[in-house]
Amino acid sequence: MNQILLQLLSLHIGGNKSRIKCLSYMIISLITGSSIYQKGLSSAICGKAKISSKTHRIYRFFREFSFDYIRVTNLILNFFGQDSYIMAMDRTNWKFGKSDINILFLVIVIGKISVPISWQFLSHGGACSAEFMENFLQKFIDNFTVKKIEYLLADREFMSKKWLDFLIRNQIKFVIPLKSDNKIRLEKSVQNLLIKKQFKSLQTLEYKDCKGNLWGHKVNFAAYKNEKSELIVLVGSINIESDIFSLYRYRWSIERLFKHLKSAGFDLEKSQIIYMERFQKLLVVVAIAACLIVKNGLIQNIIVPIRIKKPNNISAKLFSIFTYGFDSIKNAFYQSTRSLNKLIQAILAPPNHSSFLSLTKNVW
Repeated sequence: MNQILLQLLSLHIGGNKSRIKCLSYMIISLITGSSIYQKGLSSAICGKAKISSKTHRIYRFFREFSFDYIRVTNLILNFFGQDSYIMAMDRTNWKFGKSDINILFLVIVIGKISVPISWQFLSHGGACSAEFMENFLQKFIDNFTVKKIEYLLADREFMSKKWLDFLIRNQIKFVIPLKSDNKIRLEKSVQNLLIKKQFKSLQTLEYKDCKGNLWGHKVNFAAYKNEKSELIVLVGSINIESDIFSLYRYRWSIERLFKHLKSAGFDLEKSQIIYMERFQKLLVVVAIAACLIVKNGLIQNIIVPIRIKKPNNISAKLFSIFTYGFDSIKNAFYQSTRSLNKLIQAILAPPNHSSFLSLTKNVW
């Protein structure tokens, strides 16, 4: 199994063969259920060396190896083989001792789950500035072109005049919620008003979409008042082809990703790595592992679809694509080497099956 993965990583990541082999061991350790600690990451390393020696090998990797992160992003994009992706941006954060771990992620949406393709650490515990987000996304655009972004989704903290200017200037289609204190002008209105005033006639459980103006730009608005009479207003680019609220639901896939990166999967918060440069390298291991697990989940769902349960007449899958893929790999690991190698070959193969490609954009 390691040899198959090693060949792929050598081709796409490059670098010292010994270091790439170490990277492949860490990925295998994660996808087969080992912990995020350096001792756990070393569990797939073969040979008679002592556990302490294997652990120190992992330590040297994070200290000495340098990634070309553009090549890492390219590798992950190639796993799913699409011309363009629905993408989402969001932060995840936690405390490590007295330090704030605050990371901005760019992810591709694969059905109801996301896969990380790029990330950047913030030097503080708060929200991102527009300049930070621009530089972050511009780097992706410079290397992969804006055509790779089918739609960009984000939370309300990511909307500002400067950020909107950037999105429209780069012709990026987007859907983002607005804060309640934003002023907007609807198409047939003559003045800017607070959102709650513009949609004050909206009744509970009523939906309305319309065109309008935000900070001097023509945009689409979609407003909805939920069962608690809370007003939710989304802004989307003027040339959007989908229902705005239906499209925005895909943003929740990044929340599911964060859950799997942390408590429901890799326990990233428990890592003992304290240097951000090394933690960024650990995220490469985690991102590739997540990618393999999600792709395997899609493949297994083609072979044996996930059962649907209907509590209270609401259809829901018995478990997620991520859980399906993760459990399948761990199960294969405890069978024969042949079955595990066959599974890994299937995961690493180019995604040329039409059923697989349709699942990467399945509807909610």
